[in-house]
Amino acid sequence: MAGKDDADENSIKEFHLFAGIGGGIYGGILLGHRCCAGVEINEFCQKVLKQRQKDGWMNEFAIYGDLRTLNGNDYKGKFDVLCGGFPCQAFSTAAHGKNIAEKNLWDEMFRFVKESNAPIVFGENVVLLAISKAKQDLESIGYNVKFCRLSCSDLGADHQRNRFWLLAVKDKSIFEHLKKHILSLPVFKGGYWSKNPDVLAQEVEVIDRREQLKGIGNAQSPFVAASAFRILVNRHIENGDYTEVVSNEEIAKVFEIQKTWIKKTFGEEMGLVHTPTTMANYSAPSMMKHQGCRNFKKVFEKPSPKNAEYLMGFPLGASSPEPQSKNNLKKWGV
Repeated sequence: MAGKDDADENSIKEFHLFAGIGGGIYGGILLGHRCCAGVEINEFCQKVLKQRQKDGWMNEFAIYGDLRTLNGNDYKGKFDVLCGGFPCQAFSTAAHGKNIAEKNLWDEMFRFVKESNAPIVFGENVVLLAISKAKQDLESIGYNVKFCRLSCSDLGADHQRNRFWLLAVKDKSIFEHLKKHILSLPVFKGGYWSKNPDVLAQEVEVIDRREQLKGIGNAQSPFVAASAFRILVNRHIENGDYTEVVSNEEIAKVFEIQKTWIKKTFGEEMGLVHTPTTMANYSAPSMMKHQGCRNFKKVFEKPSPKNAEYLMGFPLGASSPEPQSKNNLKKWGV
């Protein structure tokens, strides 16, 4: 499915804002969607996305640098779903009374939504306040919006990473096409996390440990993004009254939870494992105060892009700007 330039022209086309190293794009790959364009201002992440296209992990698509320079009118009718995990600094620092205007990129995403007349919008943020603001804004211009909270641990993974998601629908005909496709998908299998990471890839050379960990830390988990998308499509179809809480029944319709390699190896009682997305010294006393950090050290010893990618559910090597084997993508599940 991934990396085929002869993909079905009827496939769902996604335009990705704040693309990062491609967590949301991999989520789209799991859904059978096709990325038609991406926006990412970070040069390291741009290099990663370009290399993944060369590797055949992703289909070819244009990468634009700064959302603030793009006019959404130029992209009307060119995509089906506008995707974006808009940066959340504005909302996470608001309570501290700081000047947050320059960090509020939701306003830029909302501008692009209006200019491009986006048929469907798929948004993500770490803060409920941010998703609530986006929901309110989108509803004010005619979108029907459903939202939820879904984390990696909800899918049986060994770390939490709570995120809030919304799916806003304006074009009913495109949603009907999308609905037909989503309902045809099989249930995702949680087999990736059930495997030892050493069997999921050949040894991947670390090029820039700091930038790779940062890229992973800012990314969406592909399995969570894809599962949240399907759950929200189902919520639109059923059109009931929902809170942000996703039920076990909703998850079971889209994702089959399997026992993870960590739980099989270290026991159910271990608990959650911290995801390494910084250069932190996990042996430092300040880190060892946290159970999740102690668990991480027990399993992996020290942070690396490989184990961060594994915990986040990426194909191993996804954060590297260097060429990667197509076998790594196949072992991931595509």
